[in-house]
Amino acid sequence: MTKPIRWWSFGPFWRYERPQKGRTREFFQWNIDMLGVDSPQADAELLAVIALFFKKVGLNSNQARILVNNRRLADSQLQAINIPSDKKVEIFRLIDRKEKMSYPSWQAYAIDLGLNTDQFEALVRMLEDKQAWSQSEELVQLFKAVEALGISDYVSYDPTIIRGLDYYTGTVFEARDTAGIGRSILGGGRYDDLVADVGGDPWPGVGFAMGDVVIQLTLEEQGLIPELRVNPADVLVPTLDESVLDETLSLTSELRIAGFKVEWFPQADRLPKQFRYADRQGIPIVVILGPDEISNGTVTIKDLRSGQQEKIERVKMIQYIQTLLEPEKSS
Repeated sequence: MTKPIRWWSFGPFWRYERPQKGRTREFFQWNIDMLGVDSPQADAELLAVIALFFKKVGLNSNQARILVNNRRLADSQLQAINIPSDKKVEIFRLIDRKEKMSYPSWQAYAIDLGLNTDQFEALVRMLEDKQAWSQSEELVQLFKAVEALGISDYVSYDPTIIRGLDYYTGTVFEARDTAGIGRSILGGGRYDDLVADVGGDPWPGVGFAMGDVVIQLTLEEQGLIPELRVNPADVLVPTLDESVLDETLSLTSELRIAGFKVEWFPQADRLPKQFRYADRQGIPIVVILGPDEISNGTVTIKDLRSGQQEKIERVKMIQYIQTLLEPEKSS
């Protein structure tokens, strides 16, 4: 296989837990990964996908941010404060839960895990050090690539980002709704050992997953839910009578091949009724092909937005429709 592999998927997922706001039993999830390359620049490209998505849906960097850390940096920090290696996974989970618990409960959890007072205080200082990223060559390169990609306003270092899954090996990140209540919109990171751990050849990888529920809540709260057309068709081809059925089907195919989204009215009916159908469905253009048009090599094109109707030579039809639709495509 040619490396790197960039792939994405989108589909339904289920979780076995009590539903609550922002976490439903069934949800749709968007997954994006890059496989076969191990570099901070590859990690930055995934962050750029997220930042571009936020820009496209209207979320600015004051409304959503991508918070970044590095598991190898965190490993070295824990070693420096004398956390035993066999406690590392438990302490990572402790860090991951910091923002989800009250401080007294989080402190009690840390003591239950066996941290003494000096270790706990050192851990708190570690999680408050916003400049520790400069100790990691991987993060230095990552932030340099982030700047080159023009997304620095969306990305920042946060030492509390660890991610709860044990298979992460390097860069980890989480995007949060910073203008709302700080919910996690998506999360991901580098998982260089995962493919080998499940029996495959060693393949480095980095990726993230985003569910549809929290991003929908975030966009609703920010007033950014887009207005979607009920029917995405650009053109309706009506059927005047049974004698032109085959010709209207051919016309429909011709328009679709030209790149238009086209509906064909599947039975002969009165033209005003078919106009009403197009209007109710939000279809702006009707292309009429009756016996007269067939014999003359023309079509009649009606713009339902303006009421304008013109008879056009069939060979000029595509260009004429493109001209009519241009203002709508650019808006």
